[in-house]
Amino acid sequence: MDRNNWTAWFFGILACAGNCLFAQSPDFRITPEKLLSLASLPSPRPAAFGWLPDSKRVVFSIAEPDDDKEKGATWVEIMDVRSGERTRLTKGSNAKPSPDGLRIAYLSGEEAQKSIAVYDLRSGSSHALAPMSGGTEGFNFGFSWSPDSQKIAYGYRPEKPKLSEDAKKATSSVVVIGGEGDLPPDSEAWVVDVNSGAKQKVTSGPYLFANPRWFPDGKSFLFTQVGSFEYRNDNMYGKVAAVSVPGAEVRTIVKDSGVQHLAPAVSPDGTHIAFRYDPNNIFYPYYDNIAMVPAGGGPVNQLSRNIFVSSGPIWAPDSRTIYFVCKEGAYSQLCSVTTSGELKRLIKGPHNVANVSVSPDGQILLLTTEDARGRAEIRSSRSDGTGERTLVDLTPPDIKQLALGEVDEISWKSHDGLVNHGLVIKPASYQPGKRYPLLVDLHGGPIGGVSLMGSVLLKTPLEFHMWASRGFVVFAADYRTSEIAGWDPLLKAREKSDFNDRDTDDIMTGIDFLVKQGVADPSRLALLGHSNGSFLANWLITHTNRFRVAVSYEGIADQYISYGSGMRVGGNAFSEWMYKGKPWDVPQNYSRNSSSAFVKGVKTPTLFIANDYSGGSGVENLVHHEFMYTALKKQGVDTQLLMYRGEGHVVQRPENLRDLLSRVVAWVDTHMSK
Repeated sequence: MDRNNWTAWFFGILACAGNCLFAQSPDFRITPEKLLSLASLPSPRPAAFGWLPDSKRVVFSIAEPDDDKEKGATWVEIMDVRSGERTRLTKGSNAKPSPDGLRIAYLSGEEAQKSIAVYDLRSGSSHALAPMSGGTEGFNFGFSWSPDSQKIAYGYRPEKPKLSEDAKKATSSVVVIGGEGDLPPDSEAWVVDVNSGAKQKVTSGPYLFANPRWFPDGKSFLFTQVGSFEYRNDNMYGKVAAVSVPGAEVRTIVKDSGVQHLAPAVSPDGTHIAFRYDPNNIFYPYYDNIAMVPAGGGPVNQLSRNIFVSSGPIWAPDSRTIYFVCKEGAYSQLCSVTTSGELKRLIKGPHNVANVSVSPDGQILLLTTEDARGRAEIRSSRSDGTGERTLVDLTPPDIKQLALGEVDEISWKSHDGLVNHGLVIKPASYQPGKRYPLLVDLHGGPIGGVSLMGSVLLKTPLEFHMWASRGFVVFAADYRTSEIAGWDPLLKAREKSDFNDRDTDDIMTGIDFLVKQGVADPSRLALLGHSNGSFLANWLITHTNRFRVAVSYEGIADQYISYGSGMRVGGNAFSEWMYKGKPWDVPQNYSRNSSSAFVKGVKTPTLFIANDYSGGSGVENLVHHEFMYTALKKQGVDTQLLMYRGEGHVVQRPENLRDLLSRVVAWVDTHMSK
């Protein structure tokens, strides 16, 4: 039977409730085939809202759903914030209106051929402004209008020179790591005149250019220089800098800020810069708080403390309040902090908050929400978070019609007293008092905590409900290295370099909590994880035999090798901080956090999934899974290793996603039924 016929046969079997391991009424089921066929997967979400000066309308871009044949188009839209009425303007992404409200800059084109274009709201016409072979560079695609609406600052990185096929045959294919054929070109910062098209390169360097933001006087703009493993120098840093226009003089405002997002924003009055930063943590990635510094440079004033910041900062027009999205528990929420340090939690619910913006008159907040049932909305509120209402329901009808089970946020204590959070997704026909098989889904990252997407498709929370429709209770567990529980638990884990042991305790005590509550059957546990979730899945199967089956998708197993492989070629300051030195100086610290050192005695049947990275990803996990697969195979444990050619860290091609999901479900079903 060939692969296509095998897949069709498999889904036909899954569609038959009578032959499924954990059958439910078809009215309640989300079968694997149904999950894949939802054209609206996931719910469409707008990108960042850009306000017009009248405080009545916003501009944003929003993608149509993909289908099996092609990727959905992304559109620039304009919306009335009172009625929610939306109008499509043109195809494009990352829409940003000019400060005078007359034009919209956006990204036009596909992939490496993206360019900045401008749409005129008066005439309805568009024209390309800054074509860039190789695409735009940096987070948020890095472009920003000047205050007078006459110029746009943007980031760009040229493509590597490409050889013709004849030249390739006549030239050595050698790549010198850290040198010839390996390093990308320097990133560049440019300014283009919107009317004439004249361009000026103002700075460049071996870093990622990100977050350009003009000062109110229009004489310079802010940006970040972010260290990147691509340049093979292990120079993990972030700097907040400013460059004058047209003088092209660069000055550093905040330097050596470590592995942090920064995302600086200039206050409307031009006196201060808010950014995401924590002076106590410059090595462990992205434990951000909100900080502020004078626009001319000077001492950093930390405004929020020990709270995980996931996006922002966004200044209020009065330059006294800063909005941001924070996370405490399983869901993110909207918070604010004043320049004097007064912290408020404004909007919180059983959903994630994103895309926060404030109107030019300071009266209205606009944001998007998404919950664990795949439902998404655009919401508005007053500037203090009161009067919250749904403006636009973005949830597609086919998701609304699904009969889904309850989703509960739970909390429990680890043995050292740390409070953790997670989500429990139940079958639609859940019966209190009945114990259910438990599927533990471990998120990746690990930074940022529980995500609203399953670990196979990595697209939608409906994947949780697919497992629930097969009779599982799904446990999306958080653990301390996600940073959601704060900075102090990480420091305690560093004392003895026992990060994995403490994460394991967080997860296993969560399982025991659900067993004690009468929800989970302790004899029927399944384990699934992607990326860092896969790393922990590898650790768990080498430290407990409680799981009946496991799936480990794209994770590492050996910290010693990981120190200098994949995107870590050239060194790893992050690991040096975690494990208190380089692996040849403190090998015991690396070994005690490596699953490969504990493979003897593994009993859990495990499906390993790792890709060949010919698709162009920056990390490599195949060698780790090859070792784990070999170790289990030699010990007589049922195991398989899948590799999808042409794929990177996340499988993307629809035919590969279909095959992957079918194999994962079959693997879990087979071993849970034994």
